[in-house]
Amino acid sequence: MVNDSEANQGSKEGFKILFVHHTAMWYRKPFFRRLSEIYDVEFLFTNVEGYNRTYGTDLSKEIPGMEGINYRIVPNKLGMAWGAIKRALGEYAVFVGGSWDTPTDAFETLLYFLTVKIKGKPFILWREDWDWNVKTTKRKFAKFLAGFFSRSADALLVPGTKHREFFTGLGVSPDKIFIMPNVSNLHVKEDDYGNCEKIRQELGLEDKKVILFVGRLIKLKGLRYLLKAFKKLHKKVGDARLVVVGDGECRGELEKLAHSLKIEDLLYFQGNVPNDLLGAYYLLTNIFVLPSITTHHADACPLVVNEAMSFGKPVVTSDAVGNTFMIEDGINGFVVPERDCDALNEALYKILMDPELEEKMGQASKRIVEEGFTYKNMIEGFNRAINFIKRR
Repeated sequence: MVNDSEANQGSKEGFKILFVHHTAMWYRKPFFRRLSEIYDVEFLFTNVEGYNRTYGTDLSKEIPGMEGINYRIVPNKLGMAWGAIKRALGEYAVFVGGSWDTPTDAFETLLYFLTVKIKGKPFILWREDWDWNVKTTKRKFAKFLAGFFSRSADALLVPGTKHREFFTGLGVSPDKIFIMPNVSNLHVKEDDYGNCEKIRQELGLEDKKVILFVGRLIKLKGLRYLLKAFKKLHKKVGDARLVVVGDGECRGELEKLAHSLKIEDLLYFQGNVPNDLLGAYYLLTNIFVLPSITTHHADACPLVVNEAMSFGKPVVTSDAVGNTFMIEDGINGFVVPERDCDALNEALYKILMDPELEEKMGQASKRIVEEGFTYKNMIEGFNRAINFIKRR
């Protein structure tokens, strides 16, 4: 196993990494900081505007938490980060980046790829794609692009085994695919306990069994199926309650569904909550659930699974979730078929009716995260890719 000190030998001198990424999400910042301590890295963030629209921030000039790191926010014009493309013409030892989430992303990545290859430099892709079962023309084209770029890249970073299987299925040599897990920086803090009890009292959840969902209220997240499963569950578990954290375009529709199912008094839509309160909700719950479904794409690698597990909670997800590899079925949770209300109901019922199983699953969740989904693991995955490039 490559450790940080081994990777650091010679890394700062004459080995410049040009790292192009959409933005610096809060959970990525510790990773970027650690990389900058090990390597000579220049980060270019090319879609900060998208982050600002989603989270109501203003990161046009500076990104809090990135002080002392060599980074630059590159303006995005007509969907393209022309400044980053220009920078790719300059000097560096290896390029990290690439995306095909949109047509302009794909074209931009093609320009990076051609530039880097003409310069004779290594190109490392970092992607979260996996083989969700969508047969549309758009999806076929996306898979074509994924195959072209990944087979042509010098190395590929993916968050887990499900993603590695997708790329090997596209003909990518497994030798050049390196797992670099996603990591959450949300951990239990002292205030969480007091906030948890405050929320419990405000919602009247004393002596209740709480099921928690955290995420955007969009079709992809499959909340309709959770509400229908919860309706069935409550007939058998009268003290069960459902707490939904997050907001989105489907909230009104979901509230109407809850009313029609006559569970509106058992369901708590909390909207978006600040990150400093999110830990209290994880402490509050007995089970975390993520019932995502396949739409025109799937849930690539939702970090809420990491978060719930780091708080020692059993996790129930559908098989349309990208990081099901974190769930050992029957050990720290269950994976059920997407859109299957009966299977979802049965999984939740099995855990809620067995406190000993709930405790053991929660302990297993915490162990799995602490052993394989830390920033140390993330850095080790990146180091392996870099050392692979150096040996070529």
